[in-house]
Amino acid sequence: MELTWLGTAGFIVKSKEGEIAFDPFLSRGQGEASPFTPKSFENTQAIFVGHGHFDHTFDIPEIANNTEAKIYAPGLTGQLLKMRGVSGNRVHHAGNKETLFKDFKMRAFKSSHVNFDMPLILSTIKRCGVRGCMHICGLGVSYPQGMVQSYYFEAGGKKILFLSSATNDIGELKQYRDLEVDYYLAPLQGHTNIQDLAAKHVSIIKPKVVIPHHHDNFYPPLSQDISAEVFKEKLTRSGFKGDFLEIPLFKNIQL
Repeated sequence: MELTWLGTAGFIVKSKEGEIAFDPFLSRGQGEASPFTPKSFENTQAIFVGHGHFDHTFDIPEIANNTEAKIYAPGLTGQLLKMRGVSGNRVHHAGNKETLFKDFKMRAFKSSHVNFDMPLILSTIKRCGVRGCMHICGLGVSYPQGMVQSYYFEAGGKKILFLSSATNDIGELKQYRDLEVDYYLAPLQGHTNIQDLAAKHVSIIKPKVVIPHHHDNFYPPLSQDISAEVFKEKLTRSGFKGDFLEIPLFKNIQL
């Protein structure tokens, strides 16, 4: 199985089952330019969307014009993708009561978004200034969060759990306790103490391998780099005995 990190929460998964993608975001503003284009998804069979924020959905309409992939998105996010030009018969509701994509045994779970804490909000305002804050507000209105979903699937004989955002609801994480998780794709953005929060998630989910994502400076000055190395140290201190695997930005690895 090949796993490519697109930056932000974006991934492409290639395996004997086929090719799927999660939250592809290519328009990185002032951030490091992505080497990927909408044509990079020509062979993608399905795209799964975690929630509706711009850094998870902005490029999907253009990507949809270059692929026949089905688009699985929760609630309002799916409706907004249709309004932005994605054909209605391509968009499917990512409900959590059925297998969404049988080749990968894909299941969706109701999730939630990390709560932006006040120190993070204040530091972001300081970085962005008045004009930047107005731009951010516009993105927030145009790309509302909507429902949040996590995804659990099998590829190449491995079982993988993907979260698009680090939930603050520790009780929610208990729904994953009965799952066998070989690889946990752990988001690291949206909270001043995100590494501590993510380490707590790992202690509950108990995966064999942790792969961090969403820790890149994907849309400065709104975003900032988050240290995956600090996260690794937090995991070690918390007693995590599994492996930690960091994928370089825009690169792929074989699992």
